[in-house]
Amino acid sequence: MNTVKFDSKILSSSHINFLFGAGVNGAAFPQINKFSKSLELLKNLLKEPFQNFEEGLDKLKTDKDKKQVFDLFVEEFNDFSKTIDFNHKSIKNIESLFFIINKLVEESENRTKTTKQVNIYTLNYDMIVEKVLENLGYLSNSISSSNIKNHDKFFYMVGYNFLFNKFVPTYLVSKLHGDINNPILPGINKYDSMIMANRFEILFKMKEKLSRENSVLIVIGYSGNDEHINKILKDCISSGLTIYWYKFKKEDYIPENMVDNITIIENEEGIDTTLECSNMVKELWEKSLEE
Repeated sequence: MNTVKFDSKILSSSHINFLFGAGVNGAAFPQINKFSKSLELLKNLLKEPFQNFEEGLDKLKTDKDKKQVFDLFVEEFNDFSKTIDFNHKSIKNIESLFFIINKLVEESENRTKTTKQVNIYTLNYDMIVEKVLENLGYLSNSISSSNIKNHDKFFYMVGYNFLFNKFVPTYLVSKLHGDINNPILPGINKYDSMIMANRFEILFKMKEKLSRENSVLIVIGYSGNDEHINKILKDCISSGLTIYWYKFKKEDYIPENMVDNITIIENEEGIDTTLECSNMVKELWEKSLEE
């Protein structure tokens, strides 16, 4: 049983942010080790060991081989996307998390207009989070390297209800690795200046948001292996960022230079960390209502 609790004084009035990795989807969308056709092709072309898909892709010598593997990856990804079950318990857990977060943001009395915006930074190409927010009827926008030119106005946009004269919870999904139509993978477009410029603009805005006073970042399903993101987190910790980091497995990697400055939440093997986070927020919110 986890004994870590959210600090109600922090969460009820803070700028709330999430960092999502592949683990946030639970079993609702396959991890890369399930992309069997792509991995098999990569293995046959590379003929040497590789630790993960991106590293293997980066090791391929020719653009032709890289494109061949990448095209198959996109094909498999789109096939998996067509069969997503939005009634899957893992997606329902994401839905539950945003439902209780929305109540907290909407009903907390001491929130300013900027704290009505919830930022979701995701490394995933899929549209699960965006679809969940849409199904819940929440005001949301999404920015990636594909659309930033026309969508950059959403970085600072917060909705307003003119009938009740109040700001409403607004969600901004920032896709840090792009989307499936314009993904950022080391072996494909690592040196594409336009894509990387767009990505770093999103990362720059991420650092700006996380460096604001009274900011909280909740990390779910992230492996800790993106050096650019880790550098941002470390810098923002120095600016006062509070981080709650959910570990799915005990051996999950958390950068050593941040371990002493974040709250690590460890769970029993097999526990859905998204559900655990939802339950922790719910417990906090219900307690605050009682008080």
